[in-house]
Amino acid sequence: MGRWLIQLVGEHRDLEEFPYWFPEGEIYAFEEDDKVFLTGSRLERCSEAIEVQETALQIVDEYSAVISLLWPAHKRPEIVAIIRETDDGKRNQFIFTPFIESRAKLHHLAVRGVGQAEETLTQTRGQQLINAASSNHHLRTGLHLWGDQIRTWPRLYRILEELETYLGQKMDHIGFCSKQERSRFTHSANCAETAGKDARHAGGKFDPPEKPMALGEATEFIRALLEQTLSNAASTDRID
Repeated sequence: MGRWLIQLVGEHRDLEEFPYWFPEGEIYAFEEDDKVFLTGSRLERCSEAIEVQETALQIVDEYSAVISLLWPAHKRPEIVAIIRETDDGKRNQFIFTPFIESRAKLHHLAVRGVGQAEETLTQTRGQQLINAASSNHHLRTGLHLWGDQIRTWPRLYRILEELETYLGQKMDHIGFCSKQERSRFTHSANCAETAGKDARHAGGKFDPPEKPMALGEATEFIRALLEQTLSNAASTDRID
């Protein structure tokens, strides 16, 4: 049976995360001869190559966003080729855009052993988080914003607002962080003396917080809140 194949390119340590977290579904990843591809029934619903490309770009964004929650050092790979595989196994390439970047990996993948219980293979944590994000507009928006690796103070604050709109309450009220942590983040984001040119308000409007939060710490703070909110949504199956 013919199928669309989306070949990804990048550091292999990033690429191998795709078949690990997304081994099945409407669009899933697999590795062949040290190459990683996306394929699946959702792509077969596309009528032409350009539509396949648009769908694949969206999926790579979403999957990479989830992977970067689970492994913050992850970098989004690129699509190097869109291939149509015919019934007889022949492959016709439509698009080629080379990209490569070398980088060290900072974590290790867990290895599934032969004979591991079937239920542990039916849905990975990555699949749980992507399904949770797909269930709600605010969660989906928050994940897409996180997927853009240019993470500024306004962008991080917007993610917080999307998550709290979904929850209907502040993060500290639900116990996902302390009141002090949330206040440090919001105060730092609002204050020009702390956030610089990316501050949400003009200089002098707010006094700097007693213990300012650096952008790196703020990024990790929002990453943890996004992962926690998606995990909570996955466990409660809340859908709007």
